Amino acid sequence: MQHELSAGPLLDDNGVLSEAGYAKSPVKTYDRSAIKAGKTRIKEWDYYLIYNGRYGVALTIDDNSYMGLISASFLDFEAHTEKTVSPMFWFPMGNTNFPPSSRAGDVQKTLKHAGASFTHESGGRRLKCRIDRFDGDTPFTCDILLTDEPRDTMVIATPFHEQKTAFYYNQKIIAMRASG
Repeated sequence: MQHELSAGPLLDDNGVLSEAGYAKSPVKTYDRSAIKAGKTRIKEWDYYLIYNGRYGVALTIDDNSYMGLISASFLDFEAHTEKTVSPMFWFPMGNTNFPPSSRAGDVQKTLKHAGASFTHESGGRRLKCRIDRFDGDTPFTCDILLTDEPRDTMVIATPFHEQKTAFYYNQKIIAMRASG
């Protein structure tokens, strides 16, 4: 995939990916309502991995239309252990309200025994997560501030050729500073 994306809508009037390729920033305009695939086939998520040489934390809020989840993973690289808990919710069908761009907008979800929010604030992004029963009766909570977003990121737009209205659109932001 050697083609650099130009600015414009992600999808054409038929709901087909307007252009496949890569970019160093989110130059394409994403509009969920332009997707022509069946409503239960739309999948949106926001995922973060924060780690150092010893520990890692992975956080996700996910809306797969037919189901959604809040997920937290704790990774211990020295002990070679991992614990993931992912409370699910049913049929969000886009009501999780993911923003159309990573540049602005927040996503949050609250369940009875879990909650997560990924919000923009001056100078960074704040990631909060709570899962009441993470390891037995032990809860998981975190409040992490990510700062120093790099100028260049990695954005890809990839069609699935077997179905013209199916595509993968992703942005990876590498090496933000974490505190919390």
